[in-house]
Amino acid sequence: MNTMVRAGAAMKASTQRRTRCGRPPAERAGEVEERILDAAHKVFLERGFEGASIDQIAETARSGKPTIYSRFPNKEALFAAMVTHRIALKNARVRSHKPSGANIEERLASIALAVLSETLTEEFVGLLRVAISEGHRAPELARSLMAMARQRGGETVAHMLAEVTTCGVFGELRQEREDRFAAAARYFLDLILLPMLMRALSGMELDSLRAEFDSHIAHRVAFFLAACRHGGIV
Repeated sequence: MNTMVRAGAAMKASTQRRTRCGRPPAERAGEVEERILDAAHKVFLERGFEGASIDQIAETARSGKPTIYSRFPNKEALFAAMVTHRIALKNARVRSHKPSGANIEERLASIALAVLSETLTEEFVGLLRVAISEGHRAPELARSLMAMARQRGGETVAHMLAEVTTCGVFGELRQEREDRFAAAARYFLDLILLPMLMRALSGMELDSLRAEFDSHIAHRVAFFLAACRHGGIV
């Protein structure tokens, strides 16, 4: 059982215990958990995984340690929940973006810009650095978090592509085989995001990367469309 599954099972068990013992109303419980996750995000970003402590997170959240441990059995589970929460928030913002443009190239460029703008931020790149830094100590945790980020990002992009590519080669992809369309979404995300993200993680200034967005997007969208139109997406 991997780390994310164990953390999820432990979180479920703690939820059941709180239900039996009587817990605050759902809306209040949600507020408490949100406050804990926000505090964890702040402390982990400032201090890294090793440097962060439950005591510091409890103080930042204005919450007692028992309250935190009743929801998250250990620091690893809290970290995994916090990263999952932040990825969900980012993907929700990307998904709410309404692609614009007079043609398919412009609409795909609009999606690409939303993905890059929401991902290449100081806080999100910093969060990924913390997750990656855990690779030497807890490789399973780091792998599962990165795999989850890629999977959910692909699902978000697939949803957006479905809204703007209902005709032509993309419509044919969906009619022929749904998994080909899902693969196209993953390829699009990899083409647009991975080169920029790797440079950001290596320490390149985000302002310098943002200055390259337009030319980067134009070239990558053109390559993606050419591949789709000539059978390069399998």
